[in-house]
Amino acid sequence: MTPLPYQPVSYLEWNAARRGSSAAIWEGGAEITFEELLGHVRRIQKLLAARGVREGDVVGVRLPNVWQYVALELAIPDLGAVIVPMPLTLGEHEVRWVMEKTRPRLVITGGELGASAQGLPMPPTARPDPARIVEIAMTSGTTGMPKLASLSARLKQVTFESFTARLGITDVDRVLPMTPLTQGIGGMCLYCMRHGAALVMLGEPHWTPEHCLATAAGAAATVMVGVPTNVIRMLNHSIALPAVRAVAVAGAPLPPEIAERWETSTGIPISSFYGSMDAGQLAVASPSDPQRLRWTTVGRPHDRAEWQILDGEICMRGDLVQDRYWGEESGPYSEDGWAHMGDLGFVDESGFLHVVGRVKDIIIRGGTNINPYEVESMLRMHPAVFDACVVGRPHPELGEVPVAFVVGELDREELERFLDGRGLAHYKWPVAVHRLDELPVSGPGKVNRKALREYARAM
Repeated sequence: MTPLPYQPVSYLEWNAARRGSSAAIWEGGAEITFEELLGHVRRIQKLLAARGVREGDVVGVRLPNVWQYVALELAIPDLGAVIVPMPLTLGEHEVRWVMEKTRPRLVITGGELGASAQGLPMPPTARPDPARIVEIAMTSGTTGMPKLASLSARLKQVTFESFTARLGITDVDRVLPMTPLTQGIGGMCLYCMRHGAALVMLGEPHWTPEHCLATAAGAAATVMVGVPTNVIRMLNHSIALPAVRAVAVAGAPLPPEIAERWETSTGIPISSFYGSMDAGQLAVASPSDPQRLRWTTVGRPHDRAEWQILDGEICMRGDLVQDRYWGEESGPYSEDGWAHMGDLGFVDESGFLHVVGRVKDIIIRGGTNINPYEVESMLRMHPAVFDACVVGRPHPELGEVPVAFVVGELDREELERFLDGRGLAHYKWPVAVHRLDELPVSGPGKVNRKALREYARAM
C-alpha cells in the first residue's frame, strides 16, 4: 500500500504495514509501536462515534504532550470531524469564548480515552478531500480575543511536505516537540510521524529545561523543535545530547548570538522556520544550510509558496494560506490579494528570507526609525545579559523613546558604556533600563511587548 495525500491515517497504516513494530511514540520510558498506535486510533474512533461524533462535528481537545493527543489528532479528522486543539494555558474566559465560537460536540480531557471499545462498530471514515477543514486553530492575537484559523487538508498536506523535506526527516528520527502539540509550533512535529519518525512526548504540562534535557537524552531524540526561549533556558544547564542532530525554532526571532552560543557549546546545528497561524508557514532553514545563513535567516521560502515583499513587509498567498477564519466570511487576505505577515524582511541573492522586525514594533524617535531587534541583539552580546527586549515609550517632544528590559545585571551607566564601545548610534540608546527575572510571554516563545510597553508607559 501507499499513503494517500490528504488522509493522515493512511500514513499511519502505511508505517504499521511496513514497520509495525517500530516506535511511533516514546513517552515516559515506554514505546508505542505503529501497530499499537493504529489500534488505539481505531478504538478511539469507535468511542467517539458512540458518543455521537459524526462527520462535520467539532471536537475540542485539552491535553498536554501525551500519546493520546497524537491519537486524537489522527482519529478525529479521519471521521470527517474537526479537531479544536485547546491549550492548557487557556483561562476560563478564553475556554468559554472558544466553546461559543466552535460549538464542539464534546471536549476531551483524557480520562475517557482508556475505555474499551469491544463490541462497538467501526464508524465510517471520511474520503480524502483537500478542501475539507480538518482543524480549527487559535491564533496568537495580542489585542482582544484571537481569531480561529480554518486549516484545510490541502494546507496541512503542503505544509507537511515542505516542512519535513527541509528538516530532512526520515524514519530513523525521534522528534521531540518542546512546545505544546495544541499550538502551531509543537503541532508541526506531528507531520514527522507520517515519514515514520517517532515522536517523543514530554508529558509534563509545564515545560522545564531540566525535564526536557533529561527526556531528550533518555529517548535518544534526534531532532528538537521549539521556540528560542527553550534554547535560551537550556543554555543555563549542562547539555549532553549525543543523539540530537538538529534543533529548529520558530515563534520569535532567533538572536544570532544565541544561535552561536548554542552551536558553539553543543555542536548541534540550530535553524529557524517562519510563518504564522493566520497565514501559514512560509520558510524553513535546513540543518545543512551554511552556518551563517542558519543563524541570520529563516531559510528559503517553500517551493509551493507564493510570496513577495511589499513596502518592506513579507506577504504570502496560495495553498499554504487559509481561505477564511472559522465562523467568518473573510480570511487573512487584504484587498490587494495578499496575506500581510506584519513582519519586515527581505530575500537575499541566495534566496534566503531575512526577518528584520515587526511593522508595529518599530520605534519612531523624532521622526527616525529604530528597529528594537537591532538594539536587543547588541544588548545580548553583553556578558551580563541573558535576554533583552526594547520597546517604545511615549515622549512629549520626540514622540517615542526606547526603553530596555533585561534579564541580567546591567544598569544604564554600564549599558551606555557598552553601546558606546560597540558604536551604536546614540539615538538608538535606551533611555532607561529595567531588570526582570524573565521576560513576559504572550504565546509560545513570543515576548509580550504589549505588556512591556504598558509597563514602560506607566513608569
